[in-house]
Amino acid sequence: MLSSYILQILCISLVQCRTIYLELNSPTLDEVNFLLQYGYLSKDLAGVGYTYTSQSISEAVKKMQAFAGLPQTGVLDEPTKQLFKRKRCGLKDIDEDSHARNRRYIIQEGWNKREVTYRLLNGSSTMSKDRIERLLENGLEVWAPHGNLHFTKLDEGKADIQVYFASGNHGDGFPFDGPGRVVAHAFPPPLGDIHFDDDETWGVESDISEDGEEDITDFFAVAVHEIGHSLGMSHSNVKSSVMYPYYQLPVDKLHVDDILGMQELYLNVKGSEESEGTERTVGSSQAPRFTKTDSEEFDDAPDLCMTNYDTLQVIHGKIYVFEEEWVTVLRDRNVREPGYPKRFHELFIGLPSSIKVIRTIYEKHDRNVVVFSENKYWEFSPSFRLMRRGSLTDYSIPDNVTELTTVFISNYNNRTYLIEEERYWRYDELTGTMDEDYPKDMSTWRDVPYPVDAAIVWKEDTFFFQGPRFWRFDNNLVRAHEYYPLPTAQIWFDCESNFEMTYYTINDGP
Repeated sequence: MLSSYILQILCISLVQCRTIYLELNSPTLDEVNFLLQYGYLSKDLAGVGYTYTSQSISEAVKKMQAFAGLPQTGVLDEPTKQLFKRKRCGLKDIDEDSHARNRRYIIQEGWNKREVTYRLLNGSSTMSKDRIERLLENGLEVWAPHGNLHFTKLDEGKADIQVYFASGNHGDGFPFDGPGRVVAHAFPPPLGDIHFDDDETWGVESDISEDGEEDITDFFAVAVHEIGHSLGMSHSNVKSSVMYPYYQLPVDKLHVDDILGMQELYLNVKGSEESEGTERTVGSSQAPRFTKTDSEEFDDAPDLCMTNYDTLQVIHGKIYVFEEEWVTVLRDRNVREPGYPKRFHELFIGLPSSIKVIRTIYEKHDRNVVVFSENKYWEFSPSFRLMRRGSLTDYSIPDNVTELTTVFISNYNNRTYLIEEERYWRYDELTGTMDEDYPKDMSTWRDVPYPVDAAIVWKEDTFFFQGPRFWRFDNNLVRAHEYYPLPTAQIWFDCESNFEMTYYTINDGP
C-alpha cells in the first residue's frame, strides 16, 4: 500500500510513472539471471558493477512478455512473474547472435543425413528405462516424417543423439536446478544430446491426478520438445507450437509452425505461412502426390508414394501392400523385398482372374491366408496355394453382409476382428464361434475414423489406416494415441515429404 501511495504522489507523466514503478518493483537477482539466461537481457547492457538501468530491465521484460504471448507492458506484473516459476526448457529463447526473426519458427543447423541414431543411456528414478525408450520412440516418430528422417536405436556405442537423466551439475556447463523450473535441455546438431533433470517426478499425462496435486512432469511432452532441439529447431513464440519454451499439456502433434521449420531445415520447402487457427478440411479420399525415392520402376505398377493403396496386411512377418492388381512386400518399414511389386495373381495361385482388387486379406492362426471379395473368401496355404473357398456365413457373419472392409487378428486377445464399414464382429477361430453381443459399432475404437482401409499388428502394435494417414492404437486405453494420425507414405514407404503432407496430420474422422 505504501509503495502504491508513493507512486501516485510522484507520477507526473506516464514515462515517469513507469520508471518510478520499476524502481519500486525492481527484479530480484534470480529474475535478472533468468532474463540473462534466456537471452532477453544482454551482458553488454550492464553498467558499473554489472547493474542494469530500469529502462534496460523494462525492455528485457517486454521481450519476454512478447515471446510468452503476454501484453508487452515492460512491467513485472503477476502474470509475468509467474513465467519465472513455470516449468520450461533450459535453452535460450533469444539468441544474441540472431537479431532478425523473419518467421515465427527459428531453425539452427540440422543433421546432414537422413539416418540418425539415438541411444538412451539410463532410466530415471521414477520411470523404467523400457517405458522411457517406448516414449522416446513415439516422440521421434512425431518428427520423422516432416524431415524425411529415419531413427535407429542403439544399445551400445556412441549415437548421434545421446539421451540421459542427471541431477544438478552434470558436466555440460548447464546445471539443473532441482524440482521445477528447468526440466530438460538439448543441443542442436552435430551434438544432439538430450538431458532430463532426474530431480523431476517423471511420468505421463495419465499419471497426473485430476485435482492436479501430484507434481508429475509428462515425459512425452518434454521429450517431443527436446527432440525438436536435437534436430535443429529453436524456441517458438507460438503458444500452440511444440517448440514453445514453457511446459504445457497436452502435446498431441506438431503445430504448422513446427512443421514449416522442419521442412525448411531438411527439405528446403518454404510453404506459405498460414496464420494460427487456419483450417483446411481434408477428406480421407484425397491423396497427396509425393516424390518416389530410389524405387525400381515397373511398367504399370502404381506408385506407393501416391498413397492410393487398397489395403495393407502383415503376412508371415512381412508387410504386404496391395494397389490395384499389384502387391509390394516390405521386410520392414521402408525396406522393400527384391522383385516387387508384382501382380498378386502371380502370388496367389488359384485366385479367380475376375478379382481385380484385394481390399481385405489376413493371416490366420495356422498361417493360412484368406482373401475376401464381396461375400466370398478364398483360403490359401502358407505357400499361397488355394486350399478352399467359402462364404462369410462360415465366419457366422449374417448373410445380408455383402462385403468386409478389414479383417485382422488382435495381439491383445487373439480374436479375429471382421470389420464392415461402421460395425464389426469378434470371432474365435479356436472354437469356430462368434463372440456374444456382436456386431458392435466402430465408435468403440475411440479416435479412430471409420471406415478403415486396413488394420495390422506390427511389432506388437496395432495400426489403423485410412486414406493417406494411419493411427497407432493403444489396446489398454482402447483409443488411438493422441499424437496421431501421421502420413503413411513417409513413415512406411520411404517417400519424401512435401508441404501438402502437413494436412494429413489432422484427425477429422468421426
